[in-house]
Amino acid sequence: MRTTNHFLNFMLLGLFWGISPSFYKHLSEIKMAETHTIFWTGMGVGLIMLCMSIYRTGLGGIDKRLIIYGFGCAALMNIPFGLNLYLAGFVPPTELAIIITMSPFFNYIVAVLFRNENSSPRKLLAIFLGFLSTLVLIVSRQGTLTGTISWPLVYSISIPILYCAYNSFAARAWPKGADTIQAGAFESIWSGLLILPFLLWFQPFSAPGTPTLTQYWPLLAMTLMWVIERVVYFALITQKGAVYTVQATYVSTPAAVIIAALFFGGATDYWLWLSLAILMVALWFNNTDHKEVISPAVNPESHPI
Repeated sequence: MRTTNHFLNFMLLGLFWGISPSFYKHLSEIKMAETHTIFWTGMGVGLIMLCMSIYRTGLGGIDKRLIIYGFGCAALMNIPFGLNLYLAGFVPPTELAIIITMSPFFNYIVAVLFRNENSSPRKLLAIFLGFLSTLVLIVSRQGTLTGTISWPLVYSISIPILYCAYNSFAARAWPKGADTIQAGAFESIWSGLLILPFLLWFQPFSAPGTPTLTQYWPLLAMTLMWVIERVVYFALITQKGAVYTVQATYVSTPAAVIIAALFFGGATDYWLWLSLAILMVALWFNNTDHKEVISPAVNPESHPI
């Protein structure tokens, strides 16, 4: 029964990761301002997780180190997260899903450069295949071969690169002995607070075209989904380890493409499936090198770490 629960949690985690690009596309279609998305989901996830933490352990463990850590994570995370939300209005979610999944390869490059990991032929091959996957995707888009480049798609490559700074800080600055739920709570709360001045200045609640109250329901759904995702994620990490948990990428990547194709259609030619196939091979090489220590499976689509 316990093995079955682990498998169900594993599948649930992959599906949560996979549905995010489609959520972002939907938000762009209903004209939901990026600042509103970051503020409401950040405050929602943060306050729910803070209540969970207080219920479990009280106020113990909450100190200045934890609060500063949450601030740093939020400051670094808001930039790529906001860019992801913005570009979702220009890049098909099927393509954006593949680009975002490049994050593990960029993280590995940064780890090698800072000598946190040794270079491995197997992982270097994975990086080459990952970039080949992206190259196939960009070159095959309509107009590229005739000289008309899809610049939003090119710009989207900056999202996994920017998440490297976030992931590096999250790993290096982790407060010793900190509770993961508390850390995630403060990161999310700071995420909402940091974006609030931009929201009030550029996209205030009273501005013309502000979504109606009923259009905020997707944000509530995303908030609840991310809270559940965090609980499932930490349950797998603590019970099965990072090597097992990181394999959820095998579920999330094809799920993201298939879910986006079902809901939004388009951009599902054979070149996209070829790009996805190459990426899956790259992920297999990246995640099966057991001679290397694999870092915790940080999800680039999530709020808390």
